[in-house]
Amino acid sequence: MGKSTGQVALLILLLHCGAVGQGNMPTKEALKKKYEHSGIKEETKKQFGYNQIGGAKDSIILNPFQFINTFVFLGTADFEFNSIAADIEVKTTIPAGYFFYISPLCGTINKMQFYGGIITGGDTGSHGMFSRWMERNKAAIRTKGHSGSSNNEGDFINATNKFNWNKGKYRVHLFKSGYIPGKTIPEKYTRKDLMFTWGEYEHTWVTLEVENLKTHEKVEVGSLAFPGKKLMYSSRNIIFLEHYGQAIYFSKHRPDYPYRIINYKDLPEIKVDIANICVNGKKVKPVSVKTYHSCSVNPNQSKIPMPLPLLSKVYYDKANGIYQYDVGKLQSWQTPEKFHGTNW
Repeated sequence: MGKSTGQVALLILLLHCGAVGQGNMPTKEALKKKYEHSGIKEETKKQFGYNQIGGAKDSIILNPFQFINTFVFLGTADFEFNSIAADIEVKTTIPAGYFFYISPLCGTINKMQFYGGIITGGDTGSHGMFSRWMERNKAAIRTKGHSGSSNNEGDFINATNKFNWNKGKYRVHLFKSGYIPGKTIPEKYTRKDLMFTWGEYEHTWVTLEVENLKTHEKVEVGSLAFPGKKLMYSSRNIIFLEHYGQAIYFSKHRPDYPYRIINYKDLPEIKVDIANICVNGKKVKPVSVKTYHSCSVNPNQSKIPMPLPLLSKVYYDKANGIYQYDVGKLQSWQTPEKFHGTNW
């Protein structure tokens, strides 16, 4: 797995971890100092220290596990952002109680990393979710659903809201929605210049909305504030499909594992199409597309000697701009090396 893929994999918010309130909120100064010699990747590893491998050290995939990461290169440089949207067609029914996340939008806005999409929360039902990093102040969140501020995976804020989805067609839409006055951000800023700057610099509200394309019901998941008035979107957008909430085992008998676990034969096969990626209201043709398979998010996976099985198939319909995914069914007992970066 490439370095950039590993970093993206470590960014994924686990709904089963639960978003927490501000509680003993560290100061802005303490947060900035924390990241002087650290990053999201390093801080996430610290939070996964609780996860014990259990008795079976050669037959499990720890959660969370991304079946795929598709890097969609929208251009050769960052571009000014007003909106981005993508359509999702879930072509198979997702069983009740299964933990699954579809994120068609993931990247950076003014160098602040984020992702958004639709998620099933097991017994808690289905939701829309929107998260961004390098902020902890809950005043930088607006939602009619649930807001969270946590250091579960590096320091982030997020908004979730109920959205009834399963087999069907949906649209995920991210857009600028308001301005918060403040000091102008530096002309040539770095990521560290803008982290944890709510109340210091000007910010812009960015809203995530999800829509059922059959009924046209729309749900506003929530808005998160990003530093700056002019917003620049990363040149690449990332699509990921993630299994979370329980480990996957491949042995004949259930291993001695202290947390939730599922046999690979009991995984649902899920088929999903992503299409119509639109930037600032216009459908875009990507410069290039690259997909990684079998992306383990849990750093403890490296302690397990088994190779990662392949549980995904991907096809990119270049002519129509459709990304076709089939995940959850065993394809081979080891992910072929070529699938660590398939180019189109």
